[in-house]
Amino acid sequence: MNISSLIVEDEDRTNYKRPWLKHYNKETPANLTYPDKTIYQMLQARTEKDPGNIALEFMGKKTRFKTLLEKVDNCARALKEIGVTEKDAVTICMPNTPHAVIMFYAVNRVGAIANMIHPLSAPKEIEFYMNNVDSKYIIIGNFSYPNLNKVEGDLKLKKVIVAKVSDFLGKRNRVGFWALGGRKIPKVNYRDNSLLVSWKNFIKLGENSSHDVKSSMKCKDRAVVLYTGGTTGIQKGVLLSNHNFNALAIQCLAHMNDGYLGKIKEDKMMCILPMFHGFGLAVCVHLPISVGASTILVPKFDAEIFAGQFAKHKPQYIAGVPTLYEALLRNKKMKEADFSSIKGVFAGGDSVPVELKKQFDEFIAKRGGKVTVQEGYGLTETVTVSCLIPNKNDKMSSMGVPLPDMFYKVVDPDTEEDLPPGEEGEICIAGPTVMLEYYNNPEETENVLKIHSDGFKWVHTGDLGYMDEEGFFYFKGRIKRMIKSSGYSVFPTQIENIINMHKAVSLSCVIGTPDKYQIEKIKAFIVLKEGHKNTEKIKTEIMDLCNEYLAKWSVPREIEIREELPTTLIGKVDWLKLKDECAGL
Repeated sequence: MNISSLIVEDEDRTNYKRPWLKHYNKETPANLTYPDKTIYQMLQARTEKDPGNIALEFMGKKTRFKTLLEKVDNCARALKEIGVTEKDAVTICMPNTPHAVIMFYAVNRVGAIANMIHPLSAPKEIEFYMNNVDSKYIIIGNFSYPNLNKVEGDLKLKKVIVAKVSDFLGKRNRVGFWALGGRKIPKVNYRDNSLLVSWKNFIKLGENSSHDVKSSMKCKDRAVVLYTGGTTGIQKGVLLSNHNFNALAIQCLAHMNDGYLGKIKEDKMMCILPMFHGFGLAVCVHLPISVGASTILVPKFDAEIFAGQFAKHKPQYIAGVPTLYEALLRNKKMKEADFSSIKGVFAGGDSVPVELKKQFDEFIAKRGGKVTVQEGYGLTETVTVSCLIPNKNDKMSSMGVPLPDMFYKVVDPDTEEDLPPGEEGEICIAGPTVMLEYYNNPEETENVLKIHSDGFKWVHTGDLGYMDEEGFFYFKGRIKRMIKSSGYSVFPTQIENIINMHKAVSLSCVIGTPDKYQIEKIKAFIVLKEGHKNTEKIKTEIMDLCNEYLAKWSVPREIEIREELPTTLIGKVDWLKLKDECAGL
């Protein structure tokens, strides 16, 4: 397939004003066409073309596309054997392992919904996630099963598939896994619970099945539920279609534009971002699988593990959140890493501090790399990334330009009126990756998805930002994260960027704490770089920096230096937890 075959003339698209198009690579089209396929059919089509390519690499074990498709088809037959129908939702509660990939595509093949949740979810979280979509089937790691077991009685379970990391390890790695922690995982008692089946016995059901798996699922039908706090901080299930996922894969590929389907088939993508998150699932798994490239599955969000896998596999693409890159700067193994094979380093999930980007760009260059960190912006309501820094024009502090077929604008949060370049307002997004709805939550869906006078369906992100004259977009902060201090609106991200300029600062997070006189008092939490000590001198220097660059009402009233900051399940700094902590909750 040549990239020119993806270009399509569409009056609705081409007439929309998009000043950012001039920053695209010359080979990247403004508009694309998309395959009329399901997620599973993308894997099937790729296997027909490249059956011998390596699809997955996991802890030393390689799986070729032909074998992966066979395992997916077998898993789909097993799902039919246990009673899964097109009306069902199958919950996948797994780390980045082959089980998770196989089950994800198998669920899609039978026409059911894949309900993706974190493997370390607390018992009541599992209960909420499963009840939210009325899920009666789940695959869960043996290390996570005790949490499910605590709420089994409150769920309408029909079958629980219990998987072990060692299911996909060679003999030598199984011994190592057992020695390093596998022995600490409680044994699952299958005899006393008819709901339970081990992964291996579950797969045997498929091997012995005579089921001919057929599905009526279409490209634009619902396929996946991912979870997000979204614009209100309330946990919601984002319902996404096959088309949403496939469109993102094509868009990212057009942006990367490495001969389109040429050399990229020889490339490897590091997948350390979790599969329950859109970035990990869509960009690090479905994108490589759609084009015949390899996915290196890293089962744990850990800089040490990442460094080891990076050195071993020499990938061409890596993707992560800012906290991962900050940790890699301090990792001894990474200091010896060779970046000469790298074609793309992507950052998302949270704003990348300017100083962190500068440091990691320098880190890459000193180790033979010829690329820089490409920051992106997106949200689960658009699967993941929908805006990315172009390869040829790296504007510091910008989150980039929209991907092909994605439309951005900034509106007045009160009137929804379009704002001109340079004016701050709410960022709104339209395009083929926009979600179908919040699952079974019409009120929240109505608050976020709105049809504007232009006829487009827009996601109201709840994020503040602006577009410059050239079509680059800038993130200023969450509307709900904005601090009101002494009547002024203060944006934490702006303050954090200034604090991060200090040579001793590794990471910072700014919040507003309750104050009798100011309504909210600005407090900064800071982690120092290795080799720097918590001293009053450093605090004074940081305050001097803030006084130099910030308006008086934006300067922190308090600085607290810590060894580390709390993070969310995907590695973002958890500012809500810090707020609760300061409020005594």
